Amino acid sequence: MTSTLLKKLNISSEAKLMGMDFYVPFLVILIAILYTCFSPDLINLQYITRIIEFVVCPIAAWWSVYLLVEHAKEKGKETNLSSNYATSNLSYGLIRVTAFFIIFLAALYTLFFAIILRYPYPYISLFNLSVIYVPQAILYCYLGFFLMTILRNITIPLFILLAYVAFKYWTMGDSIIPLYNIMSFNIDMQLYPRIIVLAIKNIAIALILAIIGHFVLAKRKI
Repeated sequence: MTSTLLKKLNISSEAKLMGMDFYVPFLVILIAILYTCFSPDLINLQYITRIIEFVVCPIAAWWSVYLLVEHAKEKGKETNLSSNYATSNLSYGLIRVTAFFIIFLAALYTLFFAIILRYPYPYISLFNLSVIYVPQAILYCYLGFFLMTILRNITIPLFILLAYVAFKYWTMGDSIIPLYNIMSFNIDMQLYPRIIVLAIKNIAIALILAIIGHFVLAKRKI
């Protein structure tokens, strides 16, 4: 069954449907890599962490939102979930989103390698970077998927994600509003117990959102 679902997934066709929007995550990660490579000293590491947490990781939701949009319609018009795919809800939703997230992950690890090469310190390791940032990206990816299945509109999910990231950036997680922190607010890329706990919670929440989104998608039978 899995092989049949995978055969129905045409990444090249999906990318063409997104048009230039497909390249946005790559552009964001490329800018982060260039900033990393040309950072003058270790003090800039804290700015790199901010770029990853507040720009790179959230952009993981980009494809999961756009994959459920009818790209054939004119830009500027309200776009809803497409019904042009004669595939199962699983291949239409979770498998498609997960496949594109793997592509995003490959690009993200390119950034990780650039950081390790630029800052060859023992505490900046591929393992540390993976634990700190990958669970955040996973949560954003499936949060985008969840919001699209619930709201069936591209504008509102993107606005919610942008507002959340902006709010967390300005408050740095310190706010009287009890809003969950996806970010670790780590500035040195070292691994602490609280970050490990946060990583576990982020992955758990992502799985819950993915499952709920899938069942919403299945119930609507789009």
